[in-house]
Amino acid sequence: MLLFLLSILYWKATCEVFSSYEDLRNINKIEDHLVTLLSEYIHNERERLDTLERFNQYVENGKDYTDPGDNYISYPTNQFNVIHRFVADWNNLEDWTKSRNEDLSSAFRTYKQFFPRQEDVDGAIKAIHRLQDIYKIKASHFSRGDPLVPEEGSGRGEPFNEQALLLFVKTAYESEQWLKCAGWAQQAYYQIQTLKKYDPPTSTIWFEIADYFSYCLYKAGEIQHAIEVTAEILVHYPHNKRILGNLEHFNIIRKERHVKDKSKSKRSVISEPLVNLGEVKEEEVNVTFIPKLYPGADETVLTWEDIENDIQDKFNTNRVRRMKVYRKMCKENPPLTPKMKKQVDRLTCYYKQNTPRSYLKPIKVEVAWPSPRILLFHDIINDEESDILIGLAQPLLRRATVHNKSTGKLESAEYRVSKTAWLYDNLAEDKEQIVRRVNRRMEDATELSHEYAEDQQVNNYGMGGQYEPHYDMNTLYDQKVQKRRPTVSGNRIATMLVYLREPDAGGATIFTDSGARLVAKKNSAAFWYNILPNGDPDLITRHAGCPVLAGTKWVMNKWFHHNDQIFTRPCDVQQFKREKESKLYNGKYTI
Repeated sequence: MLLFLLSILYWKATCEVFSSYEDLRNINKIEDHLVTLLSEYIHNERERLDTLERFNQYVENGKDYTDPGDNYISYPTNQFNVIHRFVADWNNLEDWTKSRNEDLSSAFRTYKQFFPRQEDVDGAIKAIHRLQDIYKIKASHFSRGDPLVPEEGSGRGEPFNEQALLLFVKTAYESEQWLKCAGWAQQAYYQIQTLKKYDPPTSTIWFEIADYFSYCLYKAGEIQHAIEVTAEILVHYPHNKRILGNLEHFNIIRKERHVKDKSKSKRSVISEPLVNLGEVKEEEVNVTFIPKLYPGADETVLTWEDIENDIQDKFNTNRVRRMKVYRKMCKENPPLTPKMKKQVDRLTCYYKQNTPRSYLKPIKVEVAWPSPRILLFHDIINDEESDILIGLAQPLLRRATVHNKSTGKLESAEYRVSKTAWLYDNLAEDKEQIVRRVNRRMEDATELSHEYAEDQQVNNYGMGGQYEPHYDMNTLYDQKVQKRRPTVSGNRIATMLVYLREPDAGGATIFTDSGARLVAKKNSAAFWYNILPNGDPDLITRHAGCPVLAGTKWVMNKWFHHNDQIFTRPCDVQQFKREKESKLYNGKYTI
């Protein structure tokens, strides 16, 4: 059309159009064509702007922009939605708005380096699956954004859309967690049915969700319900050979199982959700704590060879038991034997003021656990110091690493999900003074020398952030099997764990072999010895940081080393002597 119009415009640009009817007729045709093109452009722009408006409203409706704080991202589903939007939506919107708005284009160029990637979406899905496993939360609870904290006034989350739910289904499917897969698929299936946004015969997402739902039901043992969903798919896709094959196979399985178990469910999964589907079942855990077994307790029944075999755990049996205890203790306080309960009931608090500084400002000490002795120093730092330490760490944060037992190298791992920063000596003078002041207070509280202590390590735990059971010191296995050489400063004799910011829910510090469970409290610090007085590792100090369920958790680690404590904590030849007689623990300085 454009070439035709150009061909009829043979007159020169200087021609006077008004003087010829033929020229006017040609100009009229040109205007008709321009109007057509403009109409198409307006239609396309209106569709583009409508899409942008819908997305903008979707984000605004999910967030409360009257609240300037971080309440929105304290909820795990909101954390996922933010990450997912950047990967699924904002990257596409950059192309839609490019060259149309300089402010937006400039913002995209500036912020693009910080955009989450697909690996962040995958990590966020695994984090929510982890929270689901440990805190026994249903898929429907997360996907609807129900409050995770029972307290009155606790916030709700932004519900998941169908595309997000499908990602959770696929991740559970790929890891062959069939009951979990069926639970997420059920939620996606009923959500897509209720909203009626999709027409099943023409909707790819409806077919995909229903397909996963039927297969995961089958693998989870819900064969009757798998047949019902498969039959529903065939109503809309009657000629799909794979679905027809699935239905035939499911019916064969049903007949085989019908002989063994005739108690088939009468409920229809098409009309009513299975209330227990996707529910994480409580594990039967026989919690037997190691103080009864390991050296470092009042009695010993294992040899050092037994201990080394347990730590090495060639057949992974001890790890399975330990992880069950880990999941149970993260959720609730463990049951205690009458003897342990009697010891816990006798724990005390006191003021410590045996140094000039602590005499003027006594240190609040709580004996939090009897074996291993765990102390809590309350208000060991103040809010200003806590905020400054966090501010110093923020630009230095890097993904936390662990030692690979096979290679001996540092690498990231799923059992330690956080970011860390080391506060070295190259800080500004005013900031350095604050760090030194905190160090002096730690020395006053612990009576340990800071000469060979490590620099402060600040950790930030985000979405489902955790650190599974581990030791802080080198064990005999580390020294003998992994050939870890001792440093000049010696082993880590003690740990001080300072809580800079507490999470809204979750994130407890637990000792899986002793039963201790510490709930994070801002500005307080937990302290324990990792090494027995004879220099051997204390094997009941294995501990873990439970996943953060809501909010964020900031902690600071301070590790004191062995070789500079000859006068502050002398060695003792008695192999398993504990700290019961230590003036640090017995409340001698009580006012």
